[in-house]
Amino acid sequence: MSLHTLPVHRGLRVPYVARWTGEKDISPAVVHAGGVLRYAEPIADAACRWQNALWRRLARAQGMGEPIFEALHPVRQRTTMWEQRCQVCAQSVAEEATAMGGALYLGGSNAKSGMQDPMAEGERTENPPLHIACAWESVSRCRHLMEGYTAARVARPLQWGVAGILHASARGTVVPVGRTEASYGSARLGWMLAERAIVRLTGVRAVDLVAEAELAGLLVAGNRR
Repeated sequence: MSLHTLPVHRGLRVPYVARWTGEKDISPAVVHAGGVLRYAEPIADAACRWQNALWRRLARAQGMGEPIFEALHPVRQRTTMWEQRCQVCAQSVAEEATAMGGALYLGGSNAKSGMQDPMAEGERTENPPLHIACAWESVSRCRHLMEGYTAARVARPLQWGVAGILHASARGTVVPVGRTEASYGSARLGWMLAERAIVRLTGVRAVDLVAEAELAGLLVAGNRR
């Protein structure tokens, strides 16, 4: 997939990781078995287990219905994180990362302060990497990022764990406890219904996205942010 083959909605290209309204939640009921959270349907349980975590099951119907830009499809998000692919076009970021000294990551403004805090060494993120061209299009079109963003090149993004809904055993059944994170190898991981893969950012170097876009020949008159 590339920028030229992405689904288009009202004149805007829809990122690969975005969820569509046609992608309904088809997760089976969950049960407690073997000391971990499982789907009651064995085939679905086997298909939706990754790195010892059970993942929420959504239909795969990219392009069907309306895009939900603020929501991510769990499998597509996980794929881009683990394979280091661009969250917009789904192509590998490896070549650009090698040339530029790290994969490009974006972060939005801080929800509490409204300010853009630089990405810190060891910070964790659910946002997959991007190519500079895709990042520039994103900050120019995405409402959330237009309100403010921070950018960094990351030399070593490390797979850390998952974000999702923690469950607990209660009176012979399982109940959701709340949204949280769990690292790979932790006891909590077995009780998670995962929705996002998380990486830990190491080798972080803050960058000026405008300068990188200019170097890549992406700027046009009146399009500097």
